[in-house]
This record gives sequence, structure tokens and C-alpha cells, in this order.
Amino acid sequence: MTAREVRADARGGAEPGAAARALVTEVAELSVTRHAEIVQAMIDRLTSEIGAMSTDRPTRSMLDRAAEDGVAVITRFLRDDLDEIEIPDASYGLVRMLARQGLPVTVVDRSNRLAQDCILRWCLEVLAGLSDDAEAVMQAGVAILTKLSVGIDGISERLLAVYEAERDMWLFNRNASRSARIHDILAGRPIEVTDAEATLGYRLGQHHLGVMIWTDETETVDNELTELEQAVTTLADHFGAGSRTLFEPFDEHTGWASIPLGGVSQVEFTELPSIVASWERPFIVSFGDPQDGVDGFVRTHRQAAQARSVAQASQLPGPRFVPISAVGAVALMCHDLDAARSWVGDVLGPLAADDLGAEQLRRTVYEFLSSGGSYIAAAARLHMHRNSVAYRINKAEELLGRSVRESRLDLENALALCHWLGAAVLTPSAAAPAPAR
Repeated sequence: MTAREVRADARGGAEPGAAARALVTEVAELSVTRHAEIVQAMIDRLTSEIGAMSTDRPTRSMLDRAAEDGVAVITRFLRDDLDEIEIPDASYGLVRMLARQGLPVTVVDRSNRLAQDCILRWCLEVLAGLSDDAEAVMQAGVAILTKLSVGIDGISERLLAVYEAERDMWLFNRNASRSARIHDILAGRPIEVTDAEATLGYRLGQHHLGVMIWTDETETVDNELTELEQAVTTLADHFGAGSRTLFEPFDEHTGWASIPLGGVSQVEFTELPSIVASWERPFIVSFGDPQDGVDGFVRTHRQAAQARSVAQASQLPGPRFVPISAVGAVALMCHDLDAARSWVGDVLGPLAADDLGAEQLRRTVYEFLSSGGSYIAAAARLHMHRNSVAYRINKAEELLGRSVRESRLDLENALALCHWLGAAVLTPSAAAPAPAR
């Protein structure tokens, strides 16, 4: 349907009278002669309502050109009664520039609507002063409104399509460039820090907290990576990150991130279990320790990966929250589970059995040693009576054949392996100790 047919259809097929047509022609001629006035009004409107149009100098320069050429083609469209507005190169250039700046599509859509409103307002204000014939002015206004709306709607559709294509290409190139730069850093290749920070949109000269987040679900869910990134954002908010977190997808079920900590060198994990448990999806998260600078960026990432290896090797339900500070030694030993299982058996003897009785004794010894060898503190952690803790410690020492205070480092490491990995490092045993009281 042509613009003329649309205009006729909008008014039930009735074309404007001769007086109205003459007014439309006069407005069209004035729009050509007062071109600079319209251009300036459009620029003022866009820069006052869209920040990116005024704060960025290259964008403002491209806007000036787009407004100059855009008003020219629109006024020619109105004056010559054309069926379509030819989009100038400067308008395409402006839209592509906005896309490459990462601005949302709403900015493009709003700029199109503001430009349309600006030129339409100018036409109707001029029209109102051209005649005292209210009927002719009304008909002319309807004709101008209809024609400009149809023409500029066509522009908007084509410019939005250009924006989407350009943004897709920009995102692809940006992500590829960012991923390449991240891999350079993690591989220890020489980098120019300033250039790397510009590519990543992330400051390397600060403390970083490495994070890995994933799900063991095998079924792909729509927007899963977006949900993973949102979960990391929740963690970053908890730690008080002052700038944007760097998030990088690893595969469709896994992502890793670096949370910017600025000058903060220590973080508290005490509230993290409840935050992780509140997520609707069963995401698992591992953490490195806060580390500083480019080397720290690499180190905390590797620590998060080591903590993840513990969670993946574990045959326990969960855990969903694994900091490297809790599993450092375990992470170093869990890459060879056969060797780890053999070593745990050597250290723990009958306590390495995969059954309830041994598990109760292991947990009691683990909490006893973790609390500094205090019966009272261990009882509080286990929600037991002090005498029950003492009984279990004595029972464990009978099975070990020595005091739990002897070879304490080996004992604590072996118990930590059992605590985090479960059956993966335990010994199946038919002759297991009876359940502890």
C-alpha cells in the first residue's frame, strides 16, 4: 500500500480539499526554506533527552550530519509527495555507531520517535499560522501527520534492522576479542595492561575474586548463561563490588567470573551458603582467594578452578558452595583419586570405611581437631553432649591405634578428603565398626 493509499484509507477514502492541499504544499515549501531551523530544533531535542547524543563527541558529530541529511530527505519527501523516504548514509552511520557503543535498542527507537515528533511539531505549528480556515487546517494537519507517520515508520523499521545486525556483529567481535585477551592473560602471555583493560571493560590493577559457577544438570535451559551471570551479579553485590564484574561463558552450563574488589584484600564467606541456597536453579559455585593485580587475576582464577575440581570429584550430595580456603589441600590431592583413596586408607585405617559408623566417628574427629582439640567446642558444633564427643574420640583412637593428636597434619588432611569427597576416597568394607553412640 502506498503512502497516498494509506492516507486515503485513514480518512475513509476522502482526500483533503483544495484549500487543505494548498496548505500542505505551503508547509512543505517552508520546510525546505527553513531547513536549518528544523535541523537545529531536532539536534537540541535529541541531545537534551538522550545523554549519549551530547556527551560523546564522535556521536554528536555523526548526529549533526544525520540530522542535516535526514531533515533534507524528509522535507523533500513531503514537498514532492514521494511514497518512501530515502535514508541517508549518515543516519545508517549513527545507528551503527550507537550499536557499537553497546547502547540498547531503546535508544535508537527513542531517537527515531523524538526526530519524528520534532519535525511533526514544527509542521503543525507552522500550519496553524497559515490560515484561519479551521476545516482546511485540520484536513492539512491530518494529511501531514499521516504522510510523515507512514514515511518515518518505514525509516524506523529499516534503521532498527540495521542496528540489530550491527549489534550482533559487534557483540560477536567484542566477545571474541575479549575471550582472546582473557586467554592471553591466563596463559601468562605478555599484554599491554591499558589495552587489555579497554578490551575487557575491567580494571586489572586491583584485587580480584575468582569465581566458577555451573550446574550439573545435563538438559539445556533457555537463558541458562544469563541466569548464571545474574547469580554472579548477586554474589558481586554481596561482596560490595564497585564496578562491573567480568563474566565469561565456558560452555552452555558453566561460566567463570572475576569480581572486582578494588582495594579489599579479604572477604567473608559466612553468609554465602544461604545466598547460594536461595537460587531457584541448583547452581554450584567455587571461589579462589582475593588476589591483587594481573598475577592475582590469574591466581584467583586457578584457585577457583581447583576448588571446582573438589566439587566435581565429590560423591556427596552438593556441596553448592566451595571456597579454596576450605579445600586447598584437598584440591591438590583429588586429581588422582586412586592414590588419594589408598593414602586415606593408610592414614585412617578402619575409619576410612564407607559406612555410617565410621562416618560418625570421622565427623567427630574432624570437628574436634577443627575446633582446636576442644571437647566443648566440638560438642557445640555437633549438637552433642561433651561426654558423647569424648566417647567417640576414644572409639576413633582405638580404631586408629594411636591418639588423634599424633600425626595430626596427615589425619586432618585425610579427614578433609573424606569430608569433601565422600565415597570417592573411602574404602568399601564389609567388616565396618558399629555405629557410634
